[in-house]
Amino acid sequence: MFRVVIAGVLLAASFPPINLWFLAPISIALFYSQLMRAIFKLRLQICALYGLFFFAPLLHWSSTFVGALPWLILTVGETLFFLGLAIFSWDSKITHYFRFAALWVLLEFAREKLPFGGFGWGRVGFSQLPSPLSFYLPIFGITGLTFLTVIFAAVFTKKELRTKSFIFLVATTMIGFGTEYLIDHKVAQKSENSKLNITLIQGGVAQANLNFNNIPMEVFKRHLATTNKYLASKSYAINPADLIIWPENASDLDPITTPEIARDITALGGEFTGDILIGAVLNGEDGPQNAAILYKDNGNIEQYIKRDLAPFGEYIPLRTIAERISPLAKEITDFIPGSNSALFSTENGVFTPLICFELLDDTFATQTNLKSNFLVSITNNATFGKSSEAAQQFLIARVRAYESRKEAAIVSTTGYTGFIDSKGRVMVQAAQFDQSATSREISLNNYQTPISKNRNFPELLVTAIFLLTFYRRKRG
Repeated sequence: MFRVVIAGVLLAASFPPINLWFLAPISIALFYSQLMRAIFKLRLQICALYGLFFFAPLLHWSSTFVGALPWLILTVGETLFFLGLAIFSWDSKITHYFRFAALWVLLEFAREKLPFGGFGWGRVGFSQLPSPLSFYLPIFGITGLTFLTVIFAAVFTKKELRTKSFIFLVATTMIGFGTEYLIDHKVAQKSENSKLNITLIQGGVAQANLNFNNIPMEVFKRHLATTNKYLASKSYAINPADLIIWPENASDLDPITTPEIARDITALGGEFTGDILIGAVLNGEDGPQNAAILYKDNGNIEQYIKRDLAPFGEYIPLRTIAERISPLAKEITDFIPGSNSALFSTENGVFTPLICFELLDDTFATQTNLKSNFLVSITNNATFGKSSEAAQQFLIARVRAYESRKEAAIVSTTGYTGFIDSKGRVMVQAAQFDQSATSREISLNNYQTPISKNRNFPELLVTAIFLLTFYRRKRG
C-alpha cells in the first residue's frame, strides 16, 4: 500500500505548489499497476487510499481559517468518486486500458457536476498544460487531454508495449503539433487586427481571512485608491486603458444602493474615459447576489449575476445538517444565483465574465468562449490566505485560455492577477498581496476552437469508447 500512497501524493504534486506535470502520468501508471489483478476488496482499499492521498494535499487550502473538518469532509467526498474505479477488475489488456481511461474521465465529469453542482477541482487535464499532449486542448478540451494522459500512462505499465506506445506517443504529439499549426493559422485569420488596453486592479485587503470585509467599504476604498493612483500615473497618461477591471467582491457593499459608493464610482467615471468592470455584492430581492457590473463611459450600467454558486461557500446545502457539523455554517448567508448569461462590449472587445469557481465548469467556460473575443475572470482569494488555492485556480485559467485560444485577463483581490496569452502563457503577473495596477494591450480574436463549438462531443466519445470495451465478437 505504500506505493499507492506515493502514487496519490505524486498526482497532487503535479498541481501547484509543486506543479510538475509529468508526475501525473507516473502516478497513474503506478496506481494502475497496483490495481491489476487485485480482488474487489483490495481494489476498494487501493482506490480509497489513492484518492485520500491525492485530495488531502491538493485541497488542504480548504482548511484555511476554518479548521480541518471542512477539508476532511471535502477530501472524503471527492475520494468517493475514485471508488468507481474499483468496480471492474483490471489487467494488461488493450480493452482494459481504454476502459480505465474512459471510466476515469467519466468519474471526473461526475465530480464536476455532482453533488450540489459539483466540484471539478483536480481534473488531470488541468495539470497538463506543459505536456506534449496539450496540443489537443483546443480540440478535445480537458476531457480529451485527461483521457490521453491516462491511457498512455496505463499502457506504459506493460513492458511489452512500452516501445510501441512510446512511438505512438511521439506520433500523437507530432499530429498534435501539426494541428496546432493549423489552428494558429485560423486564429490569425479570425484575428480582428485590433487591440484592447486593459488595467487590472488588485486592491488587496487589510487582512486575508474570512473577515476580510468586516469593515464596511474598506475593500472598496482600497480598490478605489489603487485605481486613482493608476489614473494619476505616467503610464495612464501615455497609454490610457480602455477597460479597468476590479476583482470579485471589490465592492463589499451594494454599489447601486449605497450612496457613497455610487458617488465615488460616478466621480471615477468622470476621471476615466473608458469602461469599468466591478465585482460587487448586490442586495437582491430574495438575498445577496454575486455580481459583475460594467459601468460604461456613456453612463449605462450592465450587470451579470453569478449562476454557478459554490456550495458551502456561497450557500449551504442541507443547512440543518451542516450547522450541526460546523457552527461556521450559521455565519454563511445563502446567495441567490443568477439565471442569465451576459455579453458585455467595451470599445472593440466583447466578453462574458466568469466569477470565481465558474472557471471550473466546462459548460460555463464554453458559453463564455462562444461570443467573446477575449476572456475575463474575476475572483476573490482573500479567504484562502497564502495557501496554494490561488495558484491552482490561476493554472485553471491558463488552461481555459489555451482551450479557447483567446487571451485572458484574470484579476483577484489578493492575487494571482495577470494576463495570459492564447496559448496559456503568463505574459504579465502582479505580485501576490500587493496593491497594484497591472496593464497590458491584448489581442482580440473571434476564432472558435473545435471544443468550443462541440462542447459535449468528448464526453459522448468517451462514453462510446467505454461501452465498446464490453463488446465481444461472437465466434462461429
